[in-house]
Amino acid sequence: MADGSELETFEQRLSALEALVFGNAEKDADYKKCLDSLQDVHNKINTSLASKKKAVLLYQKIPELNTYLDHSYTDKQMLSDAAKADSIIAGADLLRNQAALYETLKENEKHMNSEHIKGVVLQAEKLNTLSKLHITQQDEAATLTEESQKLIEAYNNVVSLMSKQFILWDTALSNLEKKSKK
Repeated sequence: MADGSELETFEQRLSALEALVFGNAEKDADYKKCLDSLQDVHNKINTSLASKKKAVLLYQKIPELNTYLDHSYTDKQMLSDAAKADSIIAGADLLRNQAALYETLKENEKHMNSEHIKGVVLQAEKLNTLSKLHITQQDEAATLTEESQKLIEAYNNVVSLMSKQFILWDTALSNLEKKSKK
């Protein structure tokens, strides 16, 4: 049974609602006007929906919809207690594994919250800067390697040409020496 405090709370809420609806006006005199306005709105809604069969059906199904949306109804419809118990027993291994993982997490929580781990976040910006510098230096090294290879190829071409020229000069000189000895 309701005690006096609940009744007082209800009366206070009703008074607050009346103050919102009627404001400073005389509420006893305006009750009839308010009820007439509500009745008029209700009649207009019914008149406008009379030709709309689907809307009428929808309004008729509102209580049924509220029943379906009720949490207790869906709980009753879903699984019986025996079925719930069976599903919990079937998932016992999974629950044990999850519990073990949770315990491991709890044990390692002090390590995860250590200053060293928190320092990783602070050092991330420095690491990012170093990574960018490293990439830039890799690009510069690749460019330098290409230029060095081109210079070595040019050097090898010059040395080959000079060697061929020296061989030609040596042959020519040898031929001249042979002619001069004859």
